[in-house]
Amino acid sequence: MQNFKTITKKTTEKIYSVHADAVHAVMENAQKIVANLCLDYDSTGSSYYVNATKILANLTENYYAYCDDEFISVAEVMESFNVLTYYDEKHLYDDCVANTAFEKLDFYDYCSLHN
Repeated sequence: MQNFKTITKKTTEKIYSVHADAVHAVMENAQKIVANLCLDYDSTGSSYYVNATKILANLTENYYAYCDDEFISVAEVMESFNVLTYYDEKHLYDDCVANTAFEKLDFYDYCSLHN
């Protein structure tokens, strides 16, 4: 009769990541966008403001959850933009990632929008 034995198996997972400084730069851009917006009486304008603040909140949460590491998962950061729903909101993403490493990424590889 054979006995059962527990073995430890180590696996290595490759995660596409970016330096924490790049994420901080995106977060700074998002903060500037929110600071330049104001609540609008129009529902479209208000929705834009709410989405900008949600993106900033998500980026901030992700940054401080992982900033002790030198690198942060790109997929984790891109999840911050899942609040965007429509194609005409994509410019929020474009403005947030302006002049950062994220400009090189294809937004549609990580998020989907509708009309």
